[in-house]
Amino acid sequence: MFKELILAIIIGAILGLGITGGYMTMQHKSEAPKEKPIITEPTLIPTISDNNSTTNETKSSKEITITSPEPDSLLSSEKISIIGTSPKNSNIIIVTPTNSFVGKSDDKGNFQIPITLDSGFNTIKITSIDQENIQKDTSINITYSTAKI
Repeated sequence: MFKELILAIIIGAILGLGITGGYMTMQHKSEAPKEKPIITEPTLIPTISDNNSTTNETKSSKEITITSPEPDSLLSSEKISIIGTSPKNSNIIIVTPTNSFVGKSDDKGNFQIPITLDSGFNTIKITSIDQENIQKDTSINITYSTAKI
């Protein structure tokens, strides 16, 4: 009787492992291949411009300069405007922690783009892409709070 009990346990274990292994193998084969993660931030690739073209702009005028608000400001209003200068007729992209805003600089390179801040600390990335597809980036930190100080 003891031998039959041991034999039943061994046969049950082998049978159980065989069924479980077969099931796991079938599940593994039926899984769809994993997709690559989607990149949510656009990747901009600058094109090579013609070196024979002449320009009257200085290197400093091709940079992004933010005149308002000042970096590391503490503001009590969630709606503000980012004011600054960039290369003329550039596309301006402003990215906050949860939103993106798009605008364009004028013929002199000035821009003013209204944005909405999130509560608390905001790192704001400002990107300029000029007509030659040259990308310039800068960022500022702004804190939005309605607390009374």
